[in-house]
Amino acid sequence: CYQGNGHSYRGKANTDTSGRPCLAWNSPTILLKTYHAHRPDALQLGLGKHNYCRNPDNQRRPWCYVHVGLMQVVQECMVHSCSSEKLQCGQKALRPRFKIVGGEFITIENQPWFAAIYRRHRAGSVTYVCGGSLINPCWVVSATHCFIEYQRKEDYIVYLGRSKLNSITPGEMQFEVQKLILHKDYSADTLAHHNDIALLKIRSSTGQCAQPSRSIQVICLPPANGDARFGTSCEVTGFGKENPSDYIYPEQLKMTTVKLVSHEECQQPHYYGTEVTSKMLCAADPQWETDSCQGDSGGPLVCFTQGRMTLTGIVSWGRECAMKEKPGVYTRVSSFLPWIHTHIGG
Repeated sequence: CYQGNGHSYRGKANTDTSGRPCLAWNSPTILLKTYHAHRPDALQLGLGKHNYCRNPDNQRRPWCYVHVGLMQVVQECMVHSCSSEKLQCGQKALRPRFKIVGGEFITIENQPWFAAIYRRHRAGSVTYVCGGSLINPCWVVSATHCFIEYQRKEDYIVYLGRSKLNSITPGEMQFEVQKLILHKDYSADTLAHHNDIALLKIRSSTGQCAQPSRSIQVICLPPANGDARFGTSCEVTGFGKENPSDYIYPEQLKMTTVKLVSHEECQQPHYYGTEVTSKMLCAADPQWETDSCQGDSGGPLVCFTQGRMTLTGIVSWGRECAMKEKPGVYTRVSSFLPWIHTHIGG
């Protein structure tokens, strides 16, 4: 089902109201239309090598192109509106973005599963630690290396619905950490982090878990039987530094598009060699101009998988930022599904 007018719909409905099949967004005849899979903003609009219904131009409801005689015409789709605002995963309400070097400044509605994790200091100050992702109304997943030095759960605060690093965003929610679960087999080599995944059980001061809104949604966990294919465009989010030498983080949340790099390529000696294991994923900008950078640790690598936005990776490690043949390395979430389900129960 879709919410609102279905602009953020990422489901798999693919017929019009008369039952006619939708044309794929990358089919040759559609490439002459305004909305197609080769647009620069196709990923954000949910358009790709598929024929699923979408609403990229804010019409009344999701639609697609269908053949009527010799014409390709816009037809509304056979998909119903969600009657109640359930907490669906992988749905986002899009907002305008502001282009910057090495990514884009965004508002939280673009990545409503993004969690900002801060640490309280004894002197009373609070500093940003890492990103995370809301995978369940009560649970955020992040990276163990973010918490390995300071493991007191009482020291941490989690914000959902926050677009700015150090100022309040209307509609944001603040949470205490009820449980902090680090992976017992976590280890760090000179460069690589192994089993770099952590879970935070969150609870507000009134005892609540996350409440769904335009700026707070859960992200889908990946299917156990397959990640997005290599070459897929994915999104990385965080308050990461523009350059590794920068002293401060940018104030506004930032999103960068990267492509998944094959395991074989990432294990080449001039990349990372055997430091990259099967429990890791690599992703990079093909021109090596953008990347996840320091401060994005623990944050989401989100890919469009099997019809919806899916948490494919967790920002873990890499050498420098956007360095040639040194892609960002991510914890492969699909390798840790049993571990996640064991701890969150179900």
